[in-house]
Amino acid sequence: MNYLKFNLSKSNVKLSSIQKIIMKTLTYLGLTANPDFENNIDNVRVWLVEFDEDNVPTREIGIDENNNVILKMPYKKNYGYWTDNELLYNDFINRFSAVKIDRLEFEKNWSLL
Repeated sequence: MNYLKFNLSKSNVKLSSIQKIIMKTLTYLGLTANPDFENNIDNVRVWLVEFDEDNVPTREIGIDENNNVILKMPYKKNYGYWTDNELLYNDFINRFSAVKIDRLEFEKNWSLL
């Protein structure tokens, strides 16, 4: 397993007005992939992501501006934010300037929530 850490929030991704309305409606109806954490995704400032041997994201942790773990996915009925995309290990390094971390740091944060 490999692990990366990077700074990026969902608020950095610009959505159109229509997309925002659709997202709010889906969240209100409970039709999101991450019902327990959807409202916290915008508050994530640091992401920790675990990758399998094929360099595919398998688990993710979101940390807020106060260094508190505010989400972890997949977990219970939450599918995931980064685990639900086509990006691979090197894409995170190239696109988000992600840096390597060790398993201990990842697992320590995973156990906090």
